[in-house]
Amino acid sequence: MAKELMNSEYKTKLFTDVYSGERPDRVPEKLGVNACAALELAGYDLRTSQYGITKVLDATDKINAKYDTYNLIGTWPGTPWLNKFTGSRTNVMGDDGFIQHPNVHGMEPDEYDKLLKDPLKFIWETVIPRVFTEFDAPPMQAALAMAKTIKASDDINGKIARGNAELIEKHNKSKLPTFVGISRAPFDYFADYLRSFTGALVDMRRRPEEVLEAVNLITPLMIKSGCPRHVENPNRLTRIFFALHMPTYMTEKFFAKFWWPSFKETVWAIYEKGFGINIFCEENWMHILDYLNELPPGCELQFEYGDPKIIRETVGEKHIISGLFPVNLMKKGTKQEVCDAAKKYLDILAVDGKYIFNFDKSILRAAQINWDNFQPLLDTIHEYGKH
Repeated sequence: MAKELMNSEYKTKLFTDVYSGERPDRVPEKLGVNACAALELAGYDLRTSQYGITKVLDATDKINAKYDTYNLIGTWPGTPWLNKFTGSRTNVMGDDGFIQHPNVHGMEPDEYDKLLKDPLKFIWETVIPRVFTEFDAPPMQAALAMAKTIKASDDINGKIARGNAELIEKHNKSKLPTFVGISRAPFDYFADYLRSFTGALVDMRRRPEEVLEAVNLITPLMIKSGCPRHVENPNRLTRIFFALHMPTYMTEKFFAKFWWPSFKETVWAIYEKGFGINIFCEENWMHILDYLNELPPGCELQFEYGDPKIIRETVGEKHIISGLFPVNLMKKGTKQEVCDAAKKYLDILAVDGKYIFNFDKSILRAAQINWDNFQPLLDTIHEYGKH
């Protein structure tokens, strides 16, 4: 297809076709590039540039002017302003300006009775003030912190969203959003915000029944968070995103008992509301791949590690496969090695239109890859990926 026809509408249709169960003209790609990488490429300091929108949008503009990707890349930076307003202990800026996620907890092991009695009340009155310290203050001060948070979030996120929409038009990118909302697996929420990564794994063995009850009580909250109110008429193109944290750190026995049932319930409930589902299967899922076929059809499954042939044979008939291309090859490999590897993944996975080319993980920092390899990779995907 002539390059002049690769406009925004055409790129959008590639994704529309995949999510609608149609075979697209060619394999769509949505290479994950974090805004921090774009900011660093543009010469900005992460310690200051993430606090506003001017430098963020300028960096997004520059990287998309240079690389003809299908989707807008280099968007949505960390939110240090939000973390400052809330006093977040779960998202902390490092010395170099990159946002880190410490292993913190908001609930002590002897507080299960309070959580199980009224989970929403306990989370709101106990967990949130512990995890977000600005809310652990006298009522007026906490209310002011909440008001500042809501106002700044609406203002900054709104401006970035509008700026991104203008850049999509300017650079002829796909108009289809990657997702319209975010939810979490109930057990992952339990680990991330209540008991911590290590605390949750310990409690599974010491307090199994309390953990199960807690996760089951959290499940309706995750379903509600995965059905955003601003989407009035959801369909399979309005996707809800899940990043799955804990499964690969459990044996299959613990996974099947503690983690999987509540996640499966959450996904099905959101799907039955009309939404599509995007899932990032972090780490290596090879030993529990079969479970993914219990989810509703048409989920986009981005894998970090695993055998692409086995993954396609196991879940590729029911779901859309994404990810797997090793981002570290973009640093270590030659242009030829990068392009040859891309062809290998396309040969294995691009057989029936249920594949979106993507990295195994996003490019988070500019120094993470050799950028001389980026456009050759794009050219290979765009040409070799024709059906």
